[in-house]
Amino acid sequence: MGVVTRAQAKRMRSGGPDLISLLPDEILGSIISLLPTEQGARTQILSSRWRPLWRSAPLNLEPYGLSSSIDEDVVSRILTEHRGVARRFKAPPHILDGDPATLDRWLRSPALNNLQELRLYFPPFVLPMLPIPQSAMRFMSTLRIAHFSCCQFAVDAACRFHPALLVHFPNLQHLELRMVTISERSLHAMLSSCPALNSLMLTGNFGFRKFVINSLKLKRVGMYFGRSNTEIELEELIVVNAPCLEILHQRGPFEGNMRISIVSAPKLKILGRLTDNISKLELGTTVFEGPRAIRVATTMRSVKVLALRLHSLSLHLAINFMKCFPCLEKLYIKTHIATENMRLHNSLGRNECLDFHLKKLRIKHYLGKGSHLAFAKFFVLNASVLESLVLVVGPEMEESDWWIENQRRQLQLEKRASIACEIKFSSDDHSSYHRDIQEQDPFE
Repeated sequence: MGVVTRAQAKRMRSGGPDLISLLPDEILGSIISLLPTEQGARTQILSSRWRPLWRSAPLNLEPYGLSSSIDEDVVSRILTEHRGVARRFKAPPHILDGDPATLDRWLRSPALNNLQELRLYFPPFVLPMLPIPQSAMRFMSTLRIAHFSCCQFAVDAACRFHPALLVHFPNLQHLELRMVTISERSLHAMLSSCPALNSLMLTGNFGFRKFVINSLKLKRVGMYFGRSNTEIELEELIVVNAPCLEILHQRGPFEGNMRISIVSAPKLKILGRLTDNISKLELGTTVFEGPRAIRVATTMRSVKVLALRLHSLSLHLAINFMKCFPCLEKLYIKTHIATENMRLHNSLGRNECLDFHLKKLRIKHYLGKGSHLAFAKFFVLNASVLESLVLVVGPEMEESDWWIENQRRQLQLEKRASIACEIKFSSDDHSSYHRDIQEQDPFE
């Protein structure tokens, strides 16, 4: 038997030759760039072949994911020594709060030249909110993804004179503003300077009452606005012209002074949550005022998924929405838990949505009696192609075999219009306000 060298023994113990290390530097660098920052750095200890690769690989610097022992010096040393292109930089919030000079120095580092993704999450509840540092604006021409949180865009004065020159992100594709203070003028000037933008997320922002969507490329919009007694907040949403818009995920406010108007969105597929408590909803020439349909004239056949938040579970209102969206395939309804004794409106007859398209219905806070029972039974008996009816109930109801059997009997499942329909009682509601609008169905 011949002599086995140390290298051969190592290969035998590892199961064979190290074929990955034979790949070109560019491919190995791409592999490293997909790892979290700390794990990417650890590849240097694998072998002499890997040792120089991390410093020349594309840089994704996310101090959030680093060990608790990480400090400013480590981040500074990475930026000083790294020779590869920069792709992503996420600034740690304790630096944004306590040491703006360090953040400014990092953002000006040559290692971040041509940065593609920037995330600045300032600490919440710090007043006054800090402005976006000017050094961050040097990435305007290269950024593809930008997230800004708990800060302010103090740009009103410049907007009055040169709104188009204030900011210009020619390659920005995804923008998220979270708890940001920005005026209406500044917001619209910023969005008009993002010609490639296809995804926008606005969460809990202040400073503007009206938001107008007028974009040729925007595909996905997610919005959530709460209520405050001290800040200027959103009151009106208008979709003027959005030929590519596919998802409009509007998650509040749901109070009565909110107005929504959709003028032109021919590719809109997913819409919600609409509510019976807003002051006015205009869908083309169709008009709803609160829970009443004033005029049902325009149909939006592109909409396949609709989410409703109904304080009062009304079959009359649901049918009017199905008339407005005749090709609807999925309907998600969140109702108020205390509306069990509300009078159920009489059926308005069959329609195209019920006969040919509606495949999935989910009702959250289902009580199993009164208007809730009658509402669900209507769809069981009339939705001809329904495949799934999910009734989200309390845990005590889901665990009661007697209650579920009684429900199945009262729903008259033996008479269901769709023999393929499956009825499920579940206390596990997977819906979330924080679903990503990049998902195919954020209400699923």
